[in-house]
Amino acid sequence: MKWKIFVFVASVLLPIVLLPLALSAYKEFQCAYVVLIVVSYWLMEPAPMAAVSMLPVVLFPLFGIMSSTEVSKNYMKEGYMTFIGSVLAAIAVEDSNLHERIALKILLLIGTKIKQLLLGFMLSAAFLSMWMPNVASTALLIPIVDAVVAEMSSNSDEIHLHMNNFDKESKEIHILEEDGKTNNNFKDISSRRKDKLDALKVTLLLCVCYGSNIGGTGTLIGTAPHFAFLAMLEKFYPGSDEITFSSWMMYNVPGLFLCAIIAWFCLWLVNIYFSKIDYNDESKDGFYEIISKRYSRLGLISYHEVSVIFLFTLLIFLWMFRDPKFIPGWTTALGLKSYVGDSTVAVAIVFLMFFLPSDFRDLNSRPILEWKTATAKFPWGVILLFGAGSSLAQGAQVTGLSDMLASKLTALRSLSPGLIAAITCFSTAAITSFVPNLAVIFILLPIFSEMALSIGVNPLYLMLPTTVATSYAFMLPISTVPNAMVYGDGNMKKIDMVSEKSS
Repeated sequence: MKWKIFVFVASVLLPIVLLPLALSAYKEFQCAYVVLIVVSYWLMEPAPMAAVSMLPVVLFPLFGIMSSTEVSKNYMKEGYMTFIGSVLAAIAVEDSNLHERIALKILLLIGTKIKQLLLGFMLSAAFLSMWMPNVASTALLIPIVDAVVAEMSSNSDEIHLHMNNFDKESKEIHILEEDGKTNNNFKDISSRRKDKLDALKVTLLLCVCYGSNIGGTGTLIGTAPHFAFLAMLEKFYPGSDEITFSSWMMYNVPGLFLCAIIAWFCLWLVNIYFSKIDYNDESKDGFYEIISKRYSRLGLISYHEVSVIFLFTLLIFLWMFRDPKFIPGWTTALGLKSYVGDSTVAVAIVFLMFFLPSDFRDLNSRPILEWKTATAKFPWGVILLFGAGSSLAQGAQVTGLSDMLASKLTALRSLSPGLIAAITCFSTAAITSFVPNLAVIFILLPIFSEMALSIGVNPLYLMLPTTVATSYAFMLPISTVPNAMVYGDGNMKKIDMVSEKSS
C-alpha cells in the first residue's frame, strides 16, 4: 500500500519537477520531457504499461513535435504485423500441446544424469524460445522441474544423495525411519537433504530462465525487442534489406548455442560440482521414469499436432527462403521481392490455422487455432508498447535529441569500432537488468545509430549486437519475465540470480 501511494505521488510530482524541460524553447528538451515521462511511468507503472504507451499520442501533438497522424502511424508497422502473426502461430503450437511433447522428448534424448538433465532443461528452453514467446516456454518447463524435484523428495528410498561434508571420501547416507521415531541424526540429515533438493530446484529453474532468455536471440521471432529493432531499421533506413530471417539466424544461432553451453557449465560447476553433491545411477533412473511417465501421458501424436507441425514448418521454411541472401529467394523467383515481407507469410499461415480443421479426417472438427483462444492468450498490450517506443524514437530523431545525445559520446570515437561495440553491449545488458528491454531498445538504438554514422561504420554494427544484448539480463527478477517466473516458483533469494549460487 505504501508503495502504491509513493508511486501515485511520484507520478504526480514528476511532470512538475521536469517542467523546465517542457517550457524550453528547444524541441530537443521538450522531446526529452516526453521521453522521461513515458519511460518513468513504464518503470513505476502508475497505470498499466499498455495505457502509459498511449501517452505519446497525447503529448507529442501538444508540444508540436509530431502531428497525431504521424504519431499514430507508429502503432502498426510491417514488423509489428509479423509479431502478431508469429505470436498467433506460437499460440497454435501451445494450444495443441506440441511444445510439451518437444520439450520432454529433448530431455529424454539428452539423458537424465544430473549434468545431462541440466543441459536438457537449458536446451529445451532455448529451442522452444527460438520459435515462441519465452514466457510460454518457461511456463511449460517450470511444472516439469517441480515434478522432478517433488518425486525425488517423496522417494527417498530410491534416490540417494552422496555428500562428503565431513570426510574426504563420500559416504552414502540412507534415510531411515523406524516405528515413526525420528532421531536427531535423521533430522539433521533430512534437513541437509532438503537444502540440497532446494538447491537442485533452483539450479534447474535457473537453467530454464537462462535458456529461455538466450534462446530468444536465435531467430527474428524469438523475442519482442527483435521486432522493435526491425521497426527502427525500417524507420531510419527504409531501403535496408540486410536483415532477413535467414541472415539473422546465421549471425545469432552459433552464439546462442555457445552461450547456452557456457551458462550450463557455469551452473553445473557452481551449484553442483562445488557444492559437493552428486547423484548416483538410481537418481538417473528416477529422473528418467518421471519424465517418461509425463511423456507417455501425452499419448500418440494427434492429428491436431501434425497439422500444427506442418504449417509451422512451412512458415519457417517460407521465412528462411524468402530472401536468404546466399541464394535467390522464392520471392525473387516470383518477381515479388519488393512486395512480399515476413508479415505476408506470417498472416497467410495464421489464416490457414484459423481456417483448416484440426483433424483433416473430420471437416466438422474445431479449427487448428480458435479465435477465442488466440484473443485470450495474445499479449495485446505489447502492440501499444511497440507504438509508444517507435513514437519516442521518431520524436527523438525529428527534434535532434538523438543527435544531441550521440554527440555527448564523442569521447568514444577515439576507440576502435570493436571496442565501442563491446561497450555498447555491456552497457545495454546492464541497463536491461533494471529497465524493460523494449524501452532500452527504443531509447538506445537511435543514439547508437547516429554514433555508428559518426565513426564511419554500418549502423548495424552497433544496432544488431545491442538488440541481442537486451536478452542477456540474468541478474534480477525484474530483468525479464522468465526471471520473475522462476524466482517466484523457486522461492529464491536475489543473490541466487546475481551469483548463480543456489545454496
